[in-house]
Amino acid sequence: MLMKISDLQKQVETRIAKISFPAHAIVLHTSPVDDGTPYISFENGKYNYIISERGYEFSRQVTASSDELLYWIIYDFVHVIAVDYERAHRIPGRDSRRLYFPKIVELMGKINQSWGVKAQSHHDEIRVNSPFDDSLYP
Repeated sequence: MLMKISDLQKQVETRIAKISFPAHAIVLHTSPVDDGTPYISFENGKYNYIISERGYEFSRQVTASSDELLYWIIYDFVHVIAVDYERAHRIPGRDSRRLYFPKIVELMGKINQSWGVKAQSHHDEIRVNSPFDDSLYP
């Protein structure tokens, strides 16, 4: 059975509190905001995590697992935090992912140890096709 949006919101708030973010830091939506803000729809007994802007759908991830959905929601949030961290600690001449990938893994691991492992695995897959390349960064 799918969780109601209010229950998902409570789950998000509980999890982001583990990394010291306030409850209002993530607000879940069930309809398009049309500015690139993700929203959740419930179709055919599954969650749809959708990113759209001005009527154009950029991304749709579908799952029956509330844990998977929560991972996607919080990963996107943590990704923004990690990129901000990288900007504040930028090392000239280094691929920015060298700083923000580990920060994502660290924060996701604080929320849920298995999420940290999953994020690391995801980053390992990315680096197979797009290895770190410091030569691209002046």
